[in-house]
Amino acid sequence: MQEQFFNVTHATPVNVIPLPSDYPLPSEQALEAELPEPFRIASAISTADMAATRLIRNQSDAVQDLVEIINQQSRKIDMIMSYVLAAQDHPEQRFHTLTFGAGQLTYLHPTQGHGQAPTQGQLVRLKIFLRDEAAAVYCYARVREITAGEHGLHVGLDYVRIREEDRELLVRASLHVQSRQLKARAQERLG
Repeated sequence: MQEQFFNVTHATPVNVIPLPSDYPLPSEQALEAELPEPFRIASAISTADMAATRLIRNQSDAVQDLVEIINQQSRKIDMIMSYVLAAQDHPEQRFHTLTFGAGQLTYLHPTQGHGQAPTQGQLVRLKIFLRDEAAAVYCYARVREITAGEHGLHVGLDYVRIREEDRELLVRASLHVQSRQLKARAQERLG
């Protein structure tokens, strides 16, 4: 049974690599072993940033200068990680999500120039690039549905092998996107 998670409408780059029909779903240990090092490093940095943010929130106003210095250092690391992760993004496999969340995503497969779309039930390897988070997720998914859209096929994928820390990263990323969208709507109403 697929867990239900919140999805957000947002375009983010994703590499989709369709796999042969006889390709076995890797175990959690095999996924961990094949995880590209930049994805592992980005995940560790994201986890450390989250822990530091929690600690900073519990400090008094007297440490605001220190907080700003830490935030600047974090932004520098994020820029470096974004650059490193960009090397893992392959244009011939790149699509953009229509929606994403911690349990599934839907991406647009244009009818021109991107080869054949995966088929219903097919296993795919995914690289989800969360540029606003300076992070990326490497996982496996299965094609849930394919529907025709105005600009191509809408391919719905359910994650079938994903690390728990990457699922948490997707939860945070979708909440950050939703927060930005709500702020933008509020500004439109006020403006």
